Amino acid sequence: MTDIKEIKLVDVKNNSNIINNLNSIYKLWGYEEVSPSFINTLDTIKGRGVIEENQVVGIVSNDSLCLRPEMTTSIVKLSSTRLINKNRPIRLFTNGMVFDKKQNNQNSFKLQEKLHSGIELIGYDTKYPEIEVINTLFDAIDNINLKDGCNLFLLVSTTKIMDLILNKYKNNNFEEIKKSLVNFDQDNLSKLVIDENDKNILKDILFTRGEPVAILKKLKTTYGRSKTLDDLNFLFDTLSKISNKYGVKLQLDPTFQPHLNLYEGIVFQLIGDDGKNKSVIAKGGRYDELVRYFSPNEKILNGIGFTISIDILRNFIEEEKTDRKKILLIFKDSYFLEKGMNEQKELQKSGNIAILHLNPCDDIAKANQIMKENNCTEIVWVK
Repeated sequence: MTDIKEIKLVDVKNNSNIINNLNSIYKLWGYEEVSPSFINTLDTIKGRGVIEENQVVGIVSNDSLCLRPEMTTSIVKLSSTRLINKNRPIRLFTNGMVFDKKQNNQNSFKLQEKLHSGIELIGYDTKYPEIEVINTLFDAIDNINLKDGCNLFLLVSTTKIMDLILNKYKNNNFEEIKKSLVNFDQDNLSKLVIDENDKNILKDILFTRGEPVAILKKLKTTYGRSKTLDDLNFLFDTLSKISNKYGVKLQLDPTFQPHLNLYEGIVFQLIGDDGKNKSVIAKGGRYDELVRYFSPNEKILNGIGFTISIDILRNFIEEEKTDRKKILLIFKDSYFLEKGMNEQKELQKSGNIAILHLNPCDDIAKANQIMKENNCTEIVWVK
C-alpha cells in the first residue's frame, strides 16, 4: 500500500535550506510558527467535506482518526481552540508532512508523504486579505534561488465567477455543466439538452483565460455588470501590479476550481516552468466557511492561506554553492585530543565546518584517505 521513499541526503539539505528561507520571509510579514497535530478526526474532515474519506490515510488502531491530508483544517481548528482568545487577525505559518492516498487498482493504494510549508491569515477585517497573502507568497518564492529561465505563473480564479456562470442553470443540468467546465469536457457540453446559444457561450468560457482585467471585461460583456465583477476588477488590478513587480505572470481562468472542497472565493495555484518541467509549486485560497464551521461566533469570518510543496519547489532551485571550508583536524598523539577539540570549536565559530578525527594518525597517505572519506577540503594537523 505504501509509496514512501527514502529521501536523499542532498534533498534533505535542500529541503532544510528552502524551509529556513521561507520561514525568514514569513516572520518578516508578522507570521508566527505553529505545529498542528499530524492526526485529524475523520469527523472533522468529513463534516466540512474537505476531502473524500477514501482519499485519507486512516490509523489502524483507531478507525475514527486519520493522518492529515492538508494543514489548513488543523490550523483553523487550532485558532478556534487554543488560540480562541488571541487577538485577530491571526497570522500563522507551519511546515510539515501531509499524507494522501490514491487508488492504483482495485486492490492496492498508493500512499504519498509530502513536505509542505505555508501560511494562514485568519480574521483579518479587510475586504481583500488576498492582497497580503499573495504578496507574501511572491516575496517568499523570490527569496529562493530559482534556476535561470524558470518562469512563474499564478493561475487564479474565484468560485464567485463560477457561481455567476452557473446561476441560470440551478434547475437545469447544474452539476453536469459545472463538471464539464471544470474538466474541460467539450464533448459532454455538446450532449447537454440546453439552449444552443447558452451552449456556445459555455464552450467559449472553456477557452476564456488570460490577463485578469481583460477576462473580467469579457465576462461583463457576456453576463452584464455586477458587484462581484466590479470587486474582482479592483482586486485583480492590484494583484497585477504586485505580480509585475515580482516577474510573475498572472492568468485568470474562470473555470479553474480546486481539488479540495476547502475553498470558497479566491483560489490560486503558483506554477513553475523551467522549460523541462511544469508543476504546481503552491496552491491556496479563501476558506471563510471553514472558519465559520469551527468558530461560528467569530466576529470576522474569513480565512485565507497557501501551502508550498517543498518537494516540487526543490526541483526548480539552483544548486547551492557554498564557500565554507570543510576542515579535518588530525593529531598524531592522543595527548593532543583536548587541544584538537578547542581548535575545532574555534574553527566552527568562524563559520567553518570542522571535523575532528578522534583516532591518532601519523601517516599522511592515511590522513588524505580520511579527508576524502569525510568529504573535507583540507587537513589541519593539531600540534
